[in-house]
Amino acid sequence: MKIQVNSCNKTKEGYEVEVQYVDIFSLKLYPDGKGGQLGDRGNIGGSKILKVAEDKVILENKIDAGTYDYEIDLERREDIAIQHSAEHLFSGIAKEKFNLNNVGFRMTETFTTVDLDSNNITDEDVKNLMKEVNLAVKKGGEIKTKICSPEEAEAIALRKPVSSKIKNEDIRIVKISKFDTCACAGFHASDLKDIRLVKLISRETKGKNTRFSIIAGQRAIDDYEMKSEIVKELKHKFSCKDNEIVSYVDNQFKNYDILKKEFNDINEKYTHVLYNNLDDNIIDINGNKIVILEEPKEVINCMKKIFDKNLTLIGLTDENIMLISNCLDCGELIQKIRKTHPNFKGGGKGKQGNIKGSIEKEEIFKIFKNIL
Repeated sequence: MKIQVNSCNKTKEGYEVEVQYVDIFSLKLYPDGKGGQLGDRGNIGGSKILKVAEDKVILENKIDAGTYDYEIDLERREDIAIQHSAEHLFSGIAKEKFNLNNVGFRMTETFTTVDLDSNNITDEDVKNLMKEVNLAVKKGGEIKTKICSPEEAEAIALRKPVSSKIKNEDIRIVKISKFDTCACAGFHASDLKDIRLVKLISRETKGKNTRFSIIAGQRAIDDYEMKSEIVKELKHKFSCKDNEIVSYVDNQFKNYDILKKEFNDINEKYTHVLYNNLDDNIIDINGNKIVILEEPKEVINCMKKIFDKNLTLIGLTDENIMLISNCLDCGELIQKIRKTHPNFKGGGKGKQGNIKGSIEKEEIFKIFKNIL
């Protein structure tokens, strides 16, 4: 297939090219957002397509004006058709059998969201909704499209009325077997059986609505296979059966809570021992009493709670430099440090401060000797 590139301009998104189809029978690139769905991807003259508008395309690389071969990722287009058909089926059954209306729809590269107009949908209703959706997929049913005028569309029982803004344009109607009839410009499968499977991956309350995230077709099968592998690995780790995994995980959390409490108790006792011996480790830097302590951050954080000595503590952990002082302003110290070491990030004020990053004890000693 051939396409004419009339211009190419650099933008924040990539290279915007104005295109014109050479052959009127060429398969046209589908724009992003039309019909609420994702646009086509592929390449023009070997340059990857990042985004598609009605007459413009965003490319990854610059190309000159001219005529080029172009390719559309038809496998991706088929996947989008399956996701979109699954959304129509889900929305149609939600309305017909559960009196729930689709009030919002968004398609992404990994899942599709549908907002239904209730925030108190029960687990049982969700279970039954998904059961009905997949039963329809299993039985199959033709998915038909037809073009009609706005006046003809008004006479059709649509799930959603056609926008009043559409007056002199033809309208494409998509009929999903007996389950849904809706105006839509997007891609769709030819039969419900092509969907193969619809899987709910999450649901959450959004104000007065409930947002469902669904996947279909190969995406759903891949998701089941991935999670099956996770279950298999957990069974191996816990040496248990499938239905015992949750209880084993619960026990692990209980053991973790016990160990965490024991650790915190030991950490607190250890910190008090260090605190009581801080005076033995004081070094004088230009008349200032300084203690440099290399310990885990849990110890330094615990030290902050009990620190009441007239000196400055520099706590060095694997990822932070923590300052605690009752005689120097930690915020001012950190500002001085960052002037000589601009790669350091952090701040503080008064008695405490924090710098992101690690440093050797000898180096921090040199820094403080220069700034104090």
